[in-house]
Amino acid sequence: MNEIYAKLAKTTLPPADHSELFLRLLAEAMTPEEAEFILALPASAAALAKQFGLTEAAVAKRIHNLMERGLVHPTPKGPVFYHEIALLRDEVLASAPQFVTPELHRLWKEYYDTVLQHELTSWFVNTQPLMLRIVPARKAVPKDVELLPWEDIHEIIKASKTSTVRDCCCRIMVDACDLPRHVCVQFNGRADYAVLRGAAEEVTVEQVFKTAEEAEEAGLVPMVANVANLEHLEYLCYCCGCCCVVIDPLKREGQLKEGLAKSRFEATVNNETCTGCQKCVKRCQFDAITMEKIPGSKKQRAVVDAEQCWGCGACVLTCKPEALTLAVVRPPEYIPSVNPNLIP
Repeated sequence: MNEIYAKLAKTTLPPADHSELFLRLLAEAMTPEEAEFILALPASAAALAKQFGLTEAAVAKRIHNLMERGLVHPTPKGPVFYHEIALLRDEVLASAPQFVTPELHRLWKEYYDTVLQHELTSWFVNTQPLMLRIVPARKAVPKDVELLPWEDIHEIIKASKTSTVRDCCCRIMVDACDLPRHVCVQFNGRADYAVLRGAAEEVTVEQVFKTAEEAEEAGLVPMVANVANLEHLEYLCYCCGCCCVVIDPLKREGQLKEGLAKSRFEATVNNETCTGCQKCVKRCQFDAITMEKIPGSKKQRAVVDAEQCWGCGACVLTCKPEALTLAVVRPPEYIPSVNPNLIP
């Protein structure tokens, strides 16, 4: 039985270790017969029907079922396996709940803790330009500052033809906080795929606006693909420092700066209006804010470490005295106009 799963594991990018853990993960996700079928992809329905002794209708039904479970996805050449392990994890865990068994969830979490987090860190760090970028929470940006279209959440949302919202696959797997889960947004082709396989339902622009606002108010950090092109922004993630499979592993290994692009903004604090409430310290997903004694003041005040600030604006939204603000510190050309490393 393990031989067929080992063959499938060899096709992954990066090549998965052939440990018992990964083979058990594949075995929980699919039967040996399904693994053999997946290895034969891509191929025509007629060829698959002949090879596996099925009707073409049965072939179509099997492919759709594998799609529902996040194991294959459509391409111009036909359905294929999710060879990229990170995407395989994303789609499997973002499938409709009936397809995610408790054991499958447990195995993915174990694999993430022991292997995948290190592979993801290496992947993010060694890819240039960086694949992902933080964008500022819209309400945190000063009203007199004009956002670029690809850093304006409303413009990103409005540019899509179709949109879906589903539970965050990272938060489902790691389950380390109680922040909102139903905040993972897909656009266009990704949204169409989510609808096709029953993982999400299409929503209106207004519904996505509401999701975005609620996620930002809760303290989650907006993240998109790192490119200055609205057509290439196919998702809008709302992330935290403890569950996100981008921020979490990069933080653990001290490589956030090398693996995740900051927004063009940076938080600044007015010590005269800061009351020292410390709410911003708890809200910062990047540990950029500390409370320190300021000369001439008896109370501690918030201090922002510019090196550690990713310009998300979560702290600004929670600051009632409005002591924290976002300032533009990077030029428009900081965001690359082309990024060949983005995963389709």
